[in-house]
Amino acid sequence: MRRATVVALTLGVVLAALPQAGRAEIFRYTDERGQNSYVEGLENVPERYRSVAVPMGFRNVPLPLPTTKDAAAAARPGGPTLIKYTPGQRIMVDVKINGSFNTQLLLDTGADRTMISPRVLTAAGVSIAKPVATGQITGVTGTDKINYVVVDSLEVGEAKVGKMPVGSYELAGTGTGDGLLGRDFLDQFKMTVDATKGEVTLAPK
Repeated sequence: MRRATVVALTLGVVLAALPQAGRAEIFRYTDERGQNSYVEGLENVPERYRSVAVPMGFRNVPLPLPTTKDAAAAARPGGPTLIKYTPGQRIMVDVKINGSFNTQLLLDTGADRTMISPRVLTAAGVSIAKPVATGQITGVTGTDKINYVVVDSLEVGEAKVGKMPVGSYELAGTGTGDGLLGRDFLDQFKMTVDATKGEVTLAPK
């Protein structure tokens, strides 16, 4: 099928191996300071963190995921970012791409990677003709091809992350805005959710 459902996106993203790259899976671990690091292969995780290392569900990322240090360096000063939403409803987030183009993405903590509509990426000045990697989304409706491209920055209020790969993909269904804001962005910040008030806070770590 050409498109997978939103549910399928939360089941995992697998990047196709690049010809010159190995097949080591990407793992994330968190140190005692709360900083996330991403490495290829469990053997590259420091031994004391291996028991809590989390496989990210994809391989051979052509560019390193943004680290907490990168995010802190790119973040504008001014304190945490507050996202308001209606309790019980989906959390839609206003996102700025490459410092100028505004769009709206569904905040999805179940998605490993951020996915943005190809038409939106093109409008934001992102070249989608030559992806840095290709992969597949696998879910209940089958598999679908996905291309990965690099954006110069993503911003949600005061929360900003510099260069990072995102999926160029048109989501099926309604209520998803122009894509998903995944953990590759969210994990760069301390995220707290107040379901009673309908508030999500992203603060520097």
